[in-house]
Amino acid sequence: MSEQKPLQPQGEPAEPISPAPEDWQESPDLASAEPNPAEMAQYDTMLARVERGILIAGAVCTLGALVPLGWPLGWKMAAGLALGTVMAWLNFRWLAQGVNAIGERIVYAGSRERGRGAVVRGIGRIFLIAIVAYGIFSCSVRGLVGFLAGLAMPVLALMCEAAYELFAARRRSS
Repeated sequence: MSEQKPLQPQGEPAEPISPAPEDWQESPDLASAEPNPAEMAQYDTMLARVERGILIAGAVCTLGALVPLGWPLGWKMAAGLALGTVMAWLNFRWLAQGVNAIGERIVYAGSRERGRGAVVRGIGRIFLIAIVAYGIFSCSVRGLVGFLAGLAMPVLALMCEAAYELFAARRRSS
């Protein structure tokens, strides 16, 4: 077989490709960058608050679906809400672990985390949720609506966390 040459316009000489512009040179500070332990502790605390918030919001919504407050939603919707909340909590935990693993792979050269494993776990989470949703859908549409509402509990928990952080920042600045 003959060696293939890269395509280039006729009549123009090939220019050597420079690795990066001068302003992209690595900073010596980045080579020795280590995570700040205080910031990591705050991050871990925030994750724990969000995880608790997901479970609390799901429990309150599930109880609200069970207690007839003018419009009883029924036990099927309450069961879907509870299952959706548990799946959302698991998905949030696994997502946080995946993001931390990818961050570790980027920051530390000797990391054991493999990129393919993180992608497979991410796709697996989505398939797990789809299989559970299909199982619920085949039994009850009301249960599916509750399940989908339960999957939205991280949004509610993150909104509460944002309000908490805003309040805490204002309190610290006062």
